[in-house]
Amino acid sequence: MAKSFDNEVMAGASGRVGKMLVFRQRGDQTVIARKPRKRRDGKPFSQDQLQMQNRFLDASLYARKAIENPELKAAYQAKANVNQTAYNVAFKDYFTAPTVRRLDDRAYTGVVGDLLSILIKDVLKVTEVMVEIQDEEGALVEAGYAESVDSQGIEWFYTATVNNENYSGSSFSISMVDTPGNRYTEIKTFGQDVQQ
Repeated sequence: MAKSFDNEVMAGASGRVGKMLVFRQRGDQTVIARKPRKRRDGKPFSQDQLQMQNRFLDASLYARKAIENPELKAAYQAKANVNQTAYNVAFKDYFTAPTVRRLDDRAYTGVVGDLLSILIKDVLKVTEVMVEIQDEEGALVEAGYAESVDSQGIEWFYTATVNNENYSGSSFSISMVDTPGNRYTEIKTFGQDVQQ
């Protein structure tokens, strides 16, 4: 795929040229791509291909539904750049897993009331975070929901409710639910994100 900038001949061009090229307008850019090919070999799709097709369909349905909601559409549009629509960002949000950018466990000493601070990055925002603390053998010490401290769903705090004597060997399972409703889990070990 090529892009044309400041080209007076190609500016605003759209449609097919010959049997090989297609011109499209995306925001302020002219995009030049190969003509899409149809599958003609008659082979059945593999299981992985069918799963990906289903994920694309689910993402498309979610994006359509999201832009019908005025508040959600405005939120996605605010995240879009000049060459994106709210639909594009919603589609991307469906496919993109949130990530734990940092788990600050320096205030966690295995005592009731200790805090874990979690910074999360997502396309739009995470709506729910659950934390499970496990000991070094993998046994569950406690589990509960973290609370968001901002409207963007970036920073979350979890308050310990159970004493954990051997906290230095602990691991933290962080389950996040994003705006489309997908659940993702990351596991961190004690002290992993602490910067020296």
